[in-house]
Amino acid sequence: MENQRINDFINIAIQSGGWMVLDKVYLKNRLLSLIGEWSEPENTSLEGLPSSTDLLKEMLIVAENNNKVDATNQVAVEILSAEIMELLTPPPSVVNALFSQHYDHSEKEATDYFHLLAINNGYIDGTSLVSKEVDILETPWQVKQKSDVRHKEMICEHCFDSEGYGEMYQRIKRIIRMNLKGESWGFSYAELPLVEEHCEFFPEAHEPITFSRQTMERMLRLLDIYPHYFVGYDAVKNTGKEHGSLMGGAVLVPLFQAEEDYVFDIPGFVTVSASLVEWPISVIRLKTTSKKNLINSIEYLMLRWQQYSYPSLDIMANDESGQNQHSLIPIFRKEGEMLIADLLLVDKGESFERSQAYRDLLLDENSIADRLGIVTITNDIELTNETELLIKESIEEQGVFKKSPEGIKAFIRFVDTL
Repeated sequence: MENQRINDFINIAIQSGGWMVLDKVYLKNRLLSLIGEWSEPENTSLEGLPSSTDLLKEMLIVAENNNKVDATNQVAVEILSAEIMELLTPPPSVVNALFSQHYDHSEKEATDYFHLLAINNGYIDGTSLVSKEVDILETPWQVKQKSDVRHKEMICEHCFDSEGYGEMYQRIKRIIRMNLKGESWGFSYAELPLVEEHCEFFPEAHEPITFSRQTMERMLRLLDIYPHYFVGYDAVKNTGKEHGSLMGGAVLVPLFQAEEDYVFDIPGFVTVSASLVEWPISVIRLKTTSKKNLINSIEYLMLRWQQYSYPSLDIMANDESGQNQHSLIPIFRKEGEMLIADLLLVDKGESFERSQAYRDLLLDENSIADRLGIVTITNDIELTNETELLIKESIEEQGVFKKSPEGIKAFIRFVDTL
């Protein structure tokens, strides 16, 4: 059994592209130096071809039996896990070269390679304890449970310097390099994914990202590179961040399946089709084949939204100090040659804030993933009827124009004023 399990692990390492068959003896010796001599773990039930995660669990038991690690010391376990899984992780130059080779065949083949690498080496925590569909105002939402027990190391996760940093999971992180019209950018997957193939795009320069024309131009360039992904500006995530990022992922989020329920025109933008979306959170959907017209129409909508108030629904453009409270969260994707922008309307007033009780549920409260239709809660919270009710109420509260007769009428009134 020793040779079989170790050989299974070595085969995964070779398949990752960082090693060759000639390296088998070296890899075996490196592995045994980390975990000690193989002794069959008790109660093992692995059958067939195990995953790298399954093999890691067995190896940690072997290491504990050989006094190589204290299983009660979570930091020590994470350090050893990263050392083991680093053997499945080619160096950055090799990963980028292989990604480029796959990309020559297709964009999806390239991201499939990179995503599988990040799963196999354990950088991505792909486990969901519970996944359940919940109806919110007759629209299906996904509720998932995940565990977040990893220790963080003190380095900016979006800096290129984080690649391979430290003793834990950053050491198996890899970044794909990109050139965005002369700007150096990186692409990597999220350790704790909140959506399918959850990824992040970030500039090499340590600088914030704000909602602007330049940001939207960058987003559309990224969409050209990864046309099978969505690219979004996460206003919540970027608030107060010295090093900004853009959110991406597979176009499988529930929001994108939502129907359009009111079509309207935007004056001066005849090539842009616009509609409201049947969604608990207020969303305007734009479609066009012109990047310039898309950005121009979004800037126009942003300007009009920043000026709009509807006091009877607590929608106020400015707070008491005169600070503007209205913004948009743009999410871009493509269908063939068609560019699609889902614009989430934001009002920062207290009436539309997430409650603290709801924030306490979320695995990552600084993300817009829940507004896209996927709510990920921490695994120490039981998914009861009360929890579901809190989620439903909180999602509905975030909608600026509620799905009440008055709210629907007010939303239509706003777009009719354009």
